[in-house]
Amino acid sequence: MTSLRKLFAPLALAITLGGATTPCAVRAQTATTTIPITVFGEIRSRSEGDWPGGALATDFYSYLRSRLGIRAEPTHGVRIVAQVQDSRVFGAEGNISATNPDMIELHQGYLELGGGWGPRDFLVRVGRQEVIFGNERLVGASDWSNTARSFDGARVLLTPRGSTPGAEQWTATLFAATVEERGRKFGATTTGATTSGATSAPLPDHAVAGLFASRIFASGSLDATALYDAGSHYRTYSQSNRATFDSRLRQGTNHAVGFELEAAWQTGSQQYQAASTSPVVNQDVSAWLLGAKLMRPEAAGRRVTGAIGVDVLSGDANATDGTYGAFNTMFATNHQYYGLMDLLFDPAQRTDDRGLVDALARMAIALPPRTTLKFELHRFSPQAGDHAEIGWEGDAIVPVRISAAATVELGYTTFRAGPAAQALALGVNGAWRHWAYLQLKASF
Repeated sequence: MTSLRKLFAPLALAITLGGATTPCAVRAQTATTTIPITVFGEIRSRSEGDWPGGALATDFYSYLRSRLGIRAEPTHGVRIVAQVQDSRVFGAEGNISATNPDMIELHQGYLELGGGWGPRDFLVRVGRQEVIFGNERLVGASDWSNTARSFDGARVLLTPRGSTPGAEQWTATLFAATVEERGRKFGATTTGATTSGATSAPLPDHAVAGLFASRIFASGSLDATALYDAGSHYRTYSQSNRATFDSRLRQGTNHAVGFELEAAWQTGSQQYQAASTSPVVNQDVSAWLLGAKLMRPEAAGRRVTGAIGVDVLSGDANATDGTYGAFNTMFATNHQYYGLMDLLFDPAQRTDDRGLVDALARMAIALPPRTTLKFELHRFSPQAGDHAEIGWEGDAIVPVRISAAATVELGYTTFRAGPAAQALALGVNGAWRHWAYLQLKASF
């Protein structure tokens, strides 16, 4: 409760000073200054049911995510944003052994400076913030998660002068963030391993830097991402330094038929160590991603839209030698790509580094004015090694708009295991797994 008071105290003070309306007046001793302040927030509740089949028991559980924030503009070109977030699982607060205890944190807190630079507008944002690049294939907010993702860092955004946010003809973004502080003063006392098995100096910070650019054409768009992730540690791999380059082309906006092509390449180095007493293997990283979709895009008055396509993430049939070929999706929002059940949320990890081939079909049927029926079908198989089928997944989502501020969403998905599923702990060949959710969300 003490931490809750500390986090919400700045918000309470701001609301007390300014009221809940926008703008508000804050009086100093010598002058009165009008500072526009906006209060915003969100409450989201999601109940899920998981029927895994086999020896595993059915499980029902509920999440709650609460957000409250303020946005203040003390002068032209200066903006201050603070947003706190409480994330919890119903009934888990008093259980110290719970794997998903409640979490209260500063989700976003940043200073934003903006202005003009020749024919361009620029914006500098420093602090904790959500970062979304394009289709979130490499960097996204992962909003489906009950905590979502934010970065501690800075970014610079350039756009054409006077552009409407979200409809710019082009954008260019540069950002850098510290993912894990490991220094002597604030970091954990972690050490790295040498090829002889002895410990070395403390590991460097885990940091990420990236550049994203986008351009809209008459009937499509092109965007590109360059990302460098340094000092990463995941599973049995450490000191991973990877550069990833991604490009995506979309054509056919508002046409009867459109397409999307995407390609990414990943290169770098890392170390593999099966156990603390095992020898360290230095690895060269070389991985790739390809995606292609044929689409019936959204358009005014069009009720039925959809897409068919395939996403291929490279894998490695022998991930313990001197080369590593499994594509890492970095900081992506993967929930929207590889099936809603999230059985393959991290494709490299879930397939034992064999990669993934995801053949997919999507369809959406608009039922104005409040809902759209959405359907997806996926066929999964490894990209490297044995190409035996992992399984099929079918998804259905029914979002309903209750009002301008509130929505309810019902989802159901089923998975049928294939010959390769058992080795990945996804069920025996032919077994069925089911999962469903009911989500309520209101925001202001």
